[in-house]
Formats: sequence, C-alpha cells, structure tokens
Amino acid sequence: MSFMIGMKPAKVSRIILACAVLHNLRLMWGEPAVDPEPLEEIAKGEMFQAVSDGRRVRDTIIANYFT
Repeated sequence: MSFMIGMKPAKVSRIILACAVLHNLRLMWGEPAVDPEPLEEIAKGEMFQAVSDGRRVRDTIIANYFT
C-alpha cells in the first residue's frame, strides 16, 4: 500500500478499517473472491518518465504559446 505514504495515521487507519469491513461483508454475504487481473509487461523504454516527460510537455507549451 505504497499510496499511503505521506498520509496522516488517522486517515490510513480509517482506510484499513473500511477495507476490513468490506472484506467481512463479502465473507458474510458469500460473495466470491475476485482474482486481480495480471499486469501487462511493459518494456523499460516505454515506461512513463514523469519528470522528463513533464518537462518536455512544459517546454513544448512554452515554445508554442509564449515565445
């Protein structure tokens, strides 16, 4: 649960509690477990590079609209 890094402990504990409640309801109602879909393999060259891609987009916008 790496998305919880930087969150306040009270919020994280509420999220965990909500997950536990939903899990228990699923068991109580007899709902089947859902298997997660397998992740697609992505070639390293195709991975999104946030910093460099973001800078490239910013530079393109500046070049097209502010020069």
